[in-house]
Amino acid sequence: MTITLDDVNGLLHIPVHGRFFFLPSLGKNEAKELLWSHLGVSYSDAIAETEHTRGPSVRLSWLHSVYENNVEQNHLTYAARAYLLHLVGCTIFAYKSVSAVRVQYLELF
Repeated sequence: MTITLDDVNGLLHIPVHGRFFFLPSLGKNEAKELLWSHLGVSYSDAIAETEHTRGPSVRLSWLHSVYENNVEQNHLTYAARAYLLHLVGCTIFAYKSVSAVRVQYLELF
């Protein structure tokens, strides 16, 4: 049994109306640019990670190391984005394998 939006409306009395929100799909090139601009990783690291995951996603372990590196270098904005993406990947938008998160969610931060 699946919980639907009608169930949410009926049980929690939360109005559900309007348009659904979705993010457009990203290719590898767009994902690399987003990793470079939003997390401050080198372009070669972004290429290596997207090649390793075979698509526009990153491993949670890699994201954790990016977070730690940015904290050590006092790049707090990049660290906050890495932390939030890691949190989203572990909880709300967990990917099938629960070991990777799609890069497209970085656009939300």
